[in-house]
Amino acid sequence: MTDSVEASESASTDSWVFTANVRPLVESLAVLVDYEADDWDWDAIEAGLSGTDAEDPQGWYDYPLIGTTTLRLEMANDPGSIVTMVQVHHPPDELLTARIETIMSMLSRYQFVA
Repeated sequence: MTDSVEASESASTDSWVFTANVRPLVESLAVLVDYEADDWDWDAIEAGLSGTDAEDPQGWYDYPLIGTTTLRLEMANDPGSIVTMVQVHHPPDELLTARIETIMSMLSRYQFVA
C-alpha cells in the first residue's frame, strides 16, 4: 500500500461515477482531507485513466490524496459505458465513510457541469 494507512487499519468504499464526474469526485474527496487538488493532479489522473479497464484487475489507476489523512483512489473506466469504477481506501472512520459515500452517490446520479 502506498499510503500511511496500514492495510489492517483501512476501509474501502466502492462505487461508480459518471466518467464526466471524475474531476468533481477528486476535488470533493480532496476537500475532505484538506488537500488542494490542482491542474497537475488532474493531468496525472486524466493520463492515468486513459487505457484503464475495470474488467482487468491490473487495469486500474491508483492515485493518493495526501492531506490530514490519506485517501487512496483506485479508478478504472468501464469499457463500453460512460462510467468509471472507483474504490476509495481510507481510514475506518464512520463520518469519513458517510461523507465519501454521499459524494459518490451524488456523482453516480447526476452529471455535474463545472
